Amino acid sequence: MDKKSVSEIKSKCFNKNDCRIDRMRACYVNEEKEKISAFHDMFLQLEEAERSKYCEIFKRSMSGKFGRNLFNVEFPAAEEMPGGHQEFLYRLKQSELKDDALVEEFFDKIIGTYSYPGKYLIILSHGVYDIPLKLKDQTILEDASEYVYSFILCSICPVELLREGLCYDAAAQTFMSRTNDWGVKNPESAFLFPAFNFRNMDIHNSLYYTRHPEERHEEIVLDILGTELSRTEKDQQHVFREIIETTLSGDCTFETVRSISEEVNEMIRENQNDKDSDDHVELGKGEIKRLLASNGASEEQLHQFERIYEEAVGDDNSPLVAENIQDQKHLVVKSLTMKLDIKSESADLVETRVIDGREYLLIPIADDIEVNGIKIRQNLKPVKVAEE
Repeated sequence: MDKKSVSEIKSKCFNKNDCRIDRMRACYVNEEKEKISAFHDMFLQLEEAERSKYCEIFKRSMSGKFGRNLFNVEFPAAEEMPGGHQEFLYRLKQSELKDDALVEEFFDKIIGTYSYPGKYLIILSHGVYDIPLKLKDQTILEDASEYVYSFILCSICPVELLREGLCYDAAAQTFMSRTNDWGVKNPESAFLFPAFNFRNMDIHNSLYYTRHPEERHEEIVLDILGTELSRTEKDQQHVFREIIETTLSGDCTFETVRSISEEVNEMIRENQNDKDSDDHVELGKGEIKRLLASNGASEEQLHQFERIYEEAVGDDNSPLVAENIQDQKHLVVKSLTMKLDIKSESADLVETRVIDGREYLLIPIADDIEVNGIKIRQNLKPVKVAEE
């Protein structure tokens, strides 16, 4: 899935005024992995206020950035065979959550797998979306539908004790102590099955959500979806840096790295301006090699690149996402003793120069520069600079 498909599902299927969820099952689990309670609701029969809160949870279950919070998951072919993870989810979807035994089996799978120290609520929803027809000129005909997208969404939400204190009781018209109210928080993990790709149902893929990139609950992906997630955003940054540093070795200068960063940012900008392109730029082996070649890498370094790339990416040969490997708005220069945060559009103002045998970064002092919040004036006294 991409940003456009995620946006369409969130706006069309989880709109509180026209929500496409028709049935919902839920299971409340305590710290000992015991089922406290379970309930079964026809979603559209809920009170408006309740539907609105659930719709917010559903939207949260598909929020964030690809490669950080959202991950496309492709099922291995074996998982689509009888007894496979995809095959089980497909049967669950086809049942429209009417099969109690199948739903209970699903809840048991989550409870047996999910690693969480506190109470949590598993919300399993089923929905149907009549996909509006989109013409070649991008006009959407809401009343014309060629395909139907039926799906299930699983959201796992922490249940935490609300902050203790005084709260107003409207019935009693007074403030009363609140010490034992439990509230459902935003989901920690979630997944949508099947995926919504090319404005149609894709049973070979799923969309996985994690609230915290550093704690992705990969046990859900492994034990419920039957596969593994791609690299984290930090892992992608590490792999890219390792490839660049190792390939260029002693030629990895400030100017070279700045030039590579500018070229990657330009690729991202061009892609954003192209309405027909994907919503992110992928950097595979070929793209990274071209980046190095266009920024001064020698033939010998490019020859070594093949081995360096294979060692860096390991078994996960998926391409890196350009938007994830660097800050597009800032050029960050740091060492153990200092850190400079420079806007990308001003990066060309920074240069290196050798003074008295030592290399320095030079940054022009402007009229608006401050030190600890105090504006300073320019020192225009001439400085003797050694020959380079």
